[in-house]
Amino acid sequence: MTEEKNERDSIVPKSIDLRQHRRRTERDLIIGGAVILFVVGGGLVWHFYGFPAAVAGWGCMLGGVLLAGLLYLLLKLMETLGRSG
Repeated sequence: MTEEKNERDSIVPKSIDLRQHRRRTERDLIIGGAVILFVVGGGLVWHFYGFPAAVAGWGCMLGGVLLAGLLYLLLKLMETLGRSG
């Protein structure tokens, strides 16, 4: 019985920082989504409409990503101010 417990304890980590895991997972998902959007979306626009349309599409996607980033930063600022006050 003692051997099984020691074996199981070595497999399962003692403590997991769930907040850090959530932040890392969110970051990875956002980066992956942006890469898919730019590569697949831009590639399809390039294939069907040509290079100038792809550049215009990338510009529009970049503008959307910048707006989303600004909104994210604004919400993070509000969260920080809400916690400190």
